[in-house]
Amino acid sequence: MAKGCGPLGCESDPQVGFWTTQKSAHHLEEPQLLSLGSTGLVFKLSDAIVVKKSRLGRSDYIAAEQKVFTILKRQPPSPYIIQHFHDTKDAIFLEFMSGGNLGTILNDEQVKDESTQRVIRVEKLQTAEDCLRWKRQLATAAAWLEQLGLAHCDIRPANILLSGARDIKLADFDRACKIGDTVPSLTEPFARLLGDEGGSDCGTYGTAGCRTEQFAIGSVAYALTRGHDPYEDEWWGPDHGPICQGKLQDMEFPVLGKDKYDGIIENCWHGRYESIALLSEYMAGLGQYSCEIIEQQASASDVRSRKHECEMLVQSGVLEKLFTC
Repeated sequence: MAKGCGPLGCESDPQVGFWTTQKSAHHLEEPQLLSLGSTGLVFKLSDAIVVKKSRLGRSDYIAAEQKVFTILKRQPPSPYIIQHFHDTKDAIFLEFMSGGNLGTILNDEQVKDESTQRVIRVEKLQTAEDCLRWKRQLATAAAWLEQLGLAHCDIRPANILLSGARDIKLADFDRACKIGDTVPSLTEPFARLLGDEGGSDCGTYGTAGCRTEQFAIGSVAYALTRGHDPYEDEWWGPDHGPICQGKLQDMEFPVLGKDKYDGIIENCWHGRYESIALLSEYMAGLGQYSCEIIEQQASASDVRSRKHECEMLVQSGVLEKLFTC
């Protein structure tokens, strides 16, 4: 996989923006593989379009994601949610994000122990201005989903994509569900099993909602400010995973500082915000950096044009060129 590649984006010329032209995008002669996920493979088709193709036997995840996009398309678009263009039975066509993803950006600055993958040191932290902007944008995206009655349920750096202008968009909705639905599985350290405070739900991830989403946002905020995920700089031997899971369940979190930004992380980890909307509102008023002006968003006619391009690509047989496994 090329350096800087992520689920739906890959590092490229920062001057190449998605909506810099209304002309048809330049189509690649052959689809370019960007990522191999557990449920699907993502290929770049042009400088504006990627396609997510389900793995063999995993088409139910694509179907679930398509249902979520059906809900999202009924609303005025959020600038912080990946743009959807077209569906086929086992594929989703989405916008290409040229700036990569936060997971890759953080990983590129890490020095790791090759045998354990423990982060030994971080060569360079992201700027305070970038970190605050990304946290605000992420909280805004989650709050937008919340007002639709949805929870993303997989907020983590790898699913947070960057434009050429380094604004973020939340992607990968195959785990998204209605607020209040039981969550069968989540990903540590961006989630935790409930402890005794969960009552009859102890030992499970409970139900989707404000608690699950703010915990994930807190862990992303920690990763942005430290340069690595919570506990990624530790190694407890072959049982590292279960030990980490147990610490999170017992609310034994990494040590935090005393400033207001670490206060947000602590509050998120302890579920103190009554809604993501309130968290987003609080974060919007923080810091010396004014609220950012985002890139111009796609108009309805732009989206229709991209959808037509996707339909033409399907008719040309592009899906038959994609390998699956």
